[in-house]
Amino acid sequence: MTDHPGEQSAQTGMVRRRALAVSAAVLAGLQASTGAVAAQGGERAARAGLHWQLCSTVKAGWPIKNDTRTECAELTVPMDYAEPKGRKIQISVSRVRATQPKTPTAPIVSVLGGPGYSNISDPASMTQGGLATLNADHDVIGLDLRGTGYSDGIPCDQKPWPEPALTTPEKNLQKVFFNHQAEYNRRCAAIDPEFVRQITPENAARDIDRFRKALGTEKINFYGSSFGTAIGMAYRALFDRRTERMWLDSPVPPTRHLPTMDAGMESNGTKDTAPFVNWLSQRDAEHHWGTDEATVRERLGDLRGQLERKPRTSDGTRLDGSDGTRLDGHWVVSQVHRPREEWDDAAKNLVTVRNSGTLPTPPAATAERTPARPLGPGNPHYLSNTLQWHAMFCNTDLASRGFGDLWATREIRRAANPLTGGSEFSTSCAKWPLKAPAAKPTHGNSALQISGHLYERVTP
Repeated sequence: MTDHPGEQSAQTGMVRRRALAVSAAVLAGLQASTGAVAAQGGERAARAGLHWQLCSTVKAGWPIKNDTRTECAELTVPMDYAEPKGRKIQISVSRVRATQPKTPTAPIVSVLGGPGYSNISDPASMTQGGLATLNADHDVIGLDLRGTGYSDGIPCDQKPWPEPALTTPEKNLQKVFFNHQAEYNRRCAAIDPEFVRQITPENAARDIDRFRKALGTEKINFYGSSFGTAIGMAYRALFDRRTERMWLDSPVPPTRHLPTMDAGMESNGTKDTAPFVNWLSQRDAEHHWGTDEATVRERLGDLRGQLERKPRTSDGTRLDGSDGTRLDGHWVVSQVHRPREEWDDAAKNLVTVRNSGTLPTPPAATAERTPARPLGPGNPHYLSNTLQWHAMFCNTDLASRGFGDLWATREIRRAANPLTGGSEFSTSCAKWPLKAPAAKPTHGNSALQISGHLYERVTP
């Protein structure tokens, strides 16, 4: 998935990727696609209100340089599909037309990550990369999901994050961050709760199907990566017979549940630490962590536990001018995850903290965050929307809202794996005030391919 725009805490959040590092060969079957497109598709689209214009000329801040192919339009959809005659919202859509159209073929919808990110330029990203061959006889289409980019959305800024004392115990620290997130969720959802409640993967799928209908095509193909796979799963569950072929790359779990996703990331993180732990076990004479991997893990886990209960501070001065840096359980986890060329430094740091309780090395500088800009049709392009990120996960995740339950689940993972268990603790849905039904994952009849990556931690 991609960088989450709203997860400010270094201890929480989920990094979402938008990279399209895939092979065109995997989707080669699309070249033989025979989904029928209505002969008068262009006329139908016009009648449905899709007035195509070059995106680079009508969308301020269009992110693709020298883009002379991507066309944009505005699609009107119900805010609440249970009330189709009620309030309407605008969804910005895009397309890159086939370069060598022969027989009518179903277009390819692309959603390359998220949530919270603008996806309207995804067709341009696909057709300028390794999957460009598919654009020979397939239109590639995309959209800004409701709440993001040029589509109707609600900007709501996060207040400055609290800065508890560096020696605050882990549980108390996470409770502070939980309460801060809960304040954001309550305040921002209250701006327009009827709209925010309707930000779900299921409604994104319904918007895509309205787009399909407006284009006059009977079926679509779908390519989704990272959180885009949640949109694809919802579409296939609701509109399987409208799906010709679907490829889900780096899929998220079929139901939204942040503790489950945290556990998945930790599991892959445990595998990542194995080479370093083995390396330490072969150097007991120098570092004294043990001569076998089990002992090394146990002793590192003990150090992590000590620092979680009673964090320390370093002797160094941070680059922002403040005194010291926090040495806690997450610091231990960060050391065992360092790249191979830094293992010597990591080992020395761990030994220093174990033996003296302090560390004189100042940490690296923290990257500055991008300031917010307005959202919506006609406004400058905005890459991400924090509120939409939370709504996409939290409206349909009913089990990740209370601190007590989240912490208890975290402690179970922590006890099972003392070195890296519980290192992920997502508080995004803290006291989220809204609820929405989720589509039940179903077995379909349309062609489906799912691919994953052995060393991916974000969507393992």
